[in-house]
Amino acid sequence: MKSISLDKDCDFIKKFTYKIFHLSYLPKILIINYEYPPLGGGAGIVTKHLAERLASRGYQVHIVTTWFSGEPEFSSDGNLTVVRLKSRREVTYKSNPIEMLSWARHALKYFKQLPEEKLFDACLANFTMPGGLVAKYVKKRWNIPFAILSHGHDIPWFAPKQMLPWHIMAYPWIRDVMRCSSKNIVLTNDLKSIADKFVGTQEAKKNIVIPNGMLMDQYKSGFDSSKRVIQILFVGRLVEQKDPVTFIKACKAINDLRIPVHYTMIGDGPLKSQVEKLAMAMNIRNIEIMGQVSHYDVLKAYEKTDILILPSREEAMSLVILESISRGIYVISTLVSGNGHLIEEGVNGKFIPFGQHKKISEAVADFYYSKFMKDYQYPENLIQKLFDRYSWDRVVDQYIDVFHTISGIDKPVNILT
Repeated sequence: MKSISLDKDCDFIKKFTYKIFHLSYLPKILIINYEYPPLGGGAGIVTKHLAERLASRGYQVHIVTTWFSGEPEFSSDGNLTVVRLKSRREVTYKSNPIEMLSWARHALKYFKQLPEEKLFDACLANFTMPGGLVAKYVKKRWNIPFAILSHGHDIPWFAPKQMLPWHIMAYPWIRDVMRCSSKNIVLTNDLKSIADKFVGTQEAKKNIVIPNGMLMDQYKSGFDSSKRVIQILFVGRLVEQKDPVTFIKACKAINDLRIPVHYTMIGDGPLKSQVEKLAMAMNIRNIEIMGQVSHYDVLKAYEKTDILILPSREEAMSLVILESISRGIYVISTLVSGNGHLIEEGVNGKFIPFGQHKKISEAVADFYYSKFMKDYQYPENLIQKLFDRYSWDRVVDQYIDVFHTISGIDKPVNILT
């Protein structure tokens, strides 16, 4: 006769009962972002990470984003639903204010067609504009509280050289949205300081810092000199902010030092033609300029990379740096927002001043002779320190706290333990 384990059966009943109890008290979450993979850059990827992990924990997640050729207008997988609205969008990797406003109009039309029944308990709007404008309407119609997730450029006065005209034009709308929100989420303390000054002392208490997360499943603990050739990677839009021209000049300076290197550039943008012409004029033959590729291909490129070079003038919190560090890639970067917490100088990276290509070549030479040729291994506790602070599970825990707080729905407590 088959034996029955009372303890085992009771344990199953407890878990099953707790699951029902747990799920019945989870807020339904609306996420608004006009960019979602394959569209956009880091903001869309962050949204995907958040949405998938929230859904895996039992939260019903509804994403409203932009349609692009080849993508379904509606898809649903378990607790995760994605609605892609047809609006103006020419390319996957960038957008402009006209396209953003086009999407906002279509998003407002979409929400106006929904029934009067309240379908969501909390909303996360990516970017003050255009996501915040749509979230404000959602709040007005259904009394659904919303949090803003800022990715940097959408808050005055970040990156003034690039964004000042846009910030001046959109100033009253951005200010209104941030005052109507329940929480304003920014990625770093530097961005919080900017946001605090913008909204004023009374509203600043709503501003909170939640960093982007990192994956730890592909981490390599050191370097192997038997490869002989260092693989150097640049990833980013080819725009002035990212300073790809200085990267090309650094490539020439590194080659002059006769260090065995291969360069890969991933990204597209208005400076691409200038970058290609400069590389040709400087006779840099050991470089591959790939243009825009999928995020999957970027992840594949990390597998063979030793050094990431990011010479940006400004960054909110670079997902490229997070992804690189989480894979054990040595990062040479300017000391821009958030990097000081991710890069331990001389351990997993090196800081260089903006616009100085010779400093980049010196940092590469130092890495080559003092680390690469000596089969450098990272300290054992380094990855654990980063994981404890920046793992996606930890990041999602913080977002869950926000959703329960703004919706007024208490986090579930396991009453059976």
